[in-house]
Amino acid sequence: MRPKVFSLGNGAAGLALVGLGSCVEPYVPAVLDAPTSALVVDGFINGNGPTTVLLSRTATLAAATLPAEKGAKLFIVDDMGLRYPLLEKTSGTYRSDSLVLSAARRYQLRITTAGNATYESALVPLKITPPIEKLSWKLASNQVQIGLDTHDPNQLARYYRWGFTETWEFNSSTRSLLEYDAKRDELVLRTTPIYTCWRTEQRSGIRQGNTAQLSEDRLTDFPILDLSARAERVRIRYSVLVRQYAETAEEFAYYDLLRKNTEAVGTVNDPLPSQLTGNVRRVDNVGEPVLGFVSAHTVQTKRLFVDNKDLNLPGDWVYDSPYQGCSIDSLAEEVFPFDPKGPLAPKTRLFNQPGTVPVIFYLTPNKVIRGYVGSSPECADCRLRGSNVKPSFW
Repeated sequence: MRPKVFSLGNGAAGLALVGLGSCVEPYVPAVLDAPTSALVVDGFINGNGPTTVLLSRTATLAAATLPAEKGAKLFIVDDMGLRYPLLEKTSGTYRSDSLVLSAARRYQLRITTAGNATYESALVPLKITPPIEKLSWKLASNQVQIGLDTHDPNQLARYYRWGFTETWEFNSSTRSLLEYDAKRDELVLRTTPIYTCWRTEQRSGIRQGNTAQLSEDRLTDFPILDLSARAERVRIRYSVLVRQYAETAEEFAYYDLLRKNTEAVGTVNDPLPSQLTGNVRRVDNVGEPVLGFVSAHTVQTKRLFVDNKDLNLPGDWVYDSPYQGCSIDSLAEEVFPFDPKGPLAPKTRLFNQPGTVPVIFYLTPNKVIRGYVGSSPECADCRLRGSNVKPSFW
């Protein structure tokens, strides 16, 4: 997970105002524009693939995004001095070649910014992640609960973290049977599919587990993800690619504190945010704040599918929909003046315009086109929320 980090300025503390009743007025702290530029390092050293690191700078609360740290030079360095370069692929995003690193070595990340400031992470061991043995799901209390089995026969993993890439099939609100052919300047039967699409998202949040207090380094049916049984994700077919990382105790503690700071803050009963200390330092100024924890581990992945038919939900089951308010006839056009002996495909004056999607013909009892009914792209074109190209793994 890449935390979205903002700063209130030079040591300023955040203030939370809790109002009783309805007498609450917005509060804007005076330090919103205080200058700050702490380096943010997001990524890990991948022992069995390419390493990707994102560099950015902290910003004030008024900023919408974090500014990318461009033009830096990055290397993975082991405790014998061997170096592996990372190249900038997009602004602030650096990637190495696919690597197979030795578990007998320790590794660190070294960064030299365009401004010639040098940073390095602590030397850390390469944790070997055991494979995911099994992914399973069950339906309970209107939740699709996903569980995992894994174990390390060498008893060395102990601490685990998971990441998730979700993909699901969905339909737009309205199935369009027509499309505008600009060359012919008329509506024709649709050949470009816009009803069924697939959407992919990286799941946010931090999910960890550990076996530190167990005699065996084994997790069985360990809950890692919950989905509402009413979610659009499970209406047709859902898939999740689970990434498993073995962690050190220090990395586990870092992400646990990050989770508490970002996911468990917002009510009077939640803990106050704590100082987050990573393992990256500026070489010539160890007192400079730097955000990030660079670990080293191999990665294991496994994919799970959940088909809606296997959920055995009632036929009248209601799903959450992002298409509330959509209507098949939100747009309509009548051919005017109407000629019952006119051409079978008269011209359109509405559905040749951007922001419109023709859906069906409106016919007379004699099967002559009287007009057209359509909708907006937001309701009829699934490509606005996903891709109409089926994923290769589907």
